[in-house]
Amino acid sequence: MIYNTKQKGFTLIEMIVSLAIFTVVAVVAVGALLKIMDANKKSINLKTAINNMNFVLESMTREIRVGTKYYYSSNVNSSVTTNYSTADSGGLTSGAPWQIAFTSSENNGTCNLIYAYRYNGTRLQKAVQSGCGNDVVNSDYIDLSDPNVKIISSKVNVNNTGQPMITILLKGEVGVKNKDKTEFTIQSRVTQRIK
Repeated sequence: MIYNTKQKGFTLIEMIVSLAIFTVVAVVAVGALLKIMDANKKSINLKTAINNMNFVLESMTREIRVGTKYYYSSNVNSSVTTNYSTADSGGLTSGAPWQIAFTSSENNGTCNLIYAYRYNGTRLQKAVQSGCGNDVVNSDYIDLSDPNVKIISSKVNVNNTGQPMITILLKGEVGVKNKDKTEFTIQSRVTQRIK
C-alpha cells in the first residue's frame, strides 16, 4: 500500500487563528451597525420633534402676527379676562410657566375673540375664547406639543412698546431612553403686522 504524504488542508492552529480574526471583524462590524442604527433613530426622533415644534410655533406666529393687544402673565392658572390690559406685558421667564394672550383678527360676528397660549411647565397649550364676554379658563386649553417632546426650558418676552413684539425660546429633548435623548432649541420672534 502506498500512502500520499502530501495531503492538502488547514491545520487546527490555522483554523483557530482564522476564526479568531473573523470573530473580531464581525464584532467590530456589528458594533458599527448598531451605532449607525442608533444615530438614525436619534435623527428621526429629532426631525419629528423639530417638525412638530416648527408647526406649533408657525401656527402661533401666524395668529399672533395679525392679533392686537398682547398680554403676558407668569400665572398660568389665572383666567384671561375680557378686559385684560396690555399693561400686563413684559416678562422673561426661564423654565417657569407662562401665558400669553391677544385679541385675534377672527371676528365671530359681534367681537374679535381672545386667543391664549401657555407653557404649563411641560407642554404648550392653546385656548380660544368660547364667546364674547367669556373669560378664557383652564378648561379651554388643549395640548399642542407632541407628548414625546419634553420642553425643559422656555423663555418668553412680550413687548408692547413701539411695534408690539413677542419672542419665544424653547429648549427641549426628544427620546425616551437616556441614550436616545436628543436636545433641541427653537426660537421665534413675532411682530404685529402693521395694517
